[in-house]
Amino acid sequence: MDYLPPIFSLLVAAAGWFYMLHASRASSLKGFETDRDNQLRIRLRRIGGAMMIGLAVSFYVGFVYSNRPGNAILVLICMGLVLLLLMTILALAYVDIRLTRKMREAFKRKKS
Repeated sequence: MDYLPPIFSLLVAAAGWFYMLHASRASSLKGFETDRDNQLRIRLRRIGGAMMIGLAVSFYVGFVYSNRPGNAILVLICMGLVLLLLMTILALAYVDIRLTRKMREAFKRKKS
């Protein structure tokens, strides 16, 4: 079972990399939302992708050092960082959802 955390970390890092690289595709929404909101969405997605990569690294380091004696502080720091990064990624996703709702409401108002 020692192979599952590295695979998980690799998948999370790959998802973060993909999310970061394809954040600029949100620029296709410029016709539906303001430029300010669109730039905020792109920036939030890039930051979220970078944090996902950081999440993968901190989880992997915490797992590797958890099997070695005398590294309890490092493991606690890594796992605390994992929790902090998860909460931050969720907050960024919430802001992205709010921007999408705002865009949808503006589109409905414009349509009617």
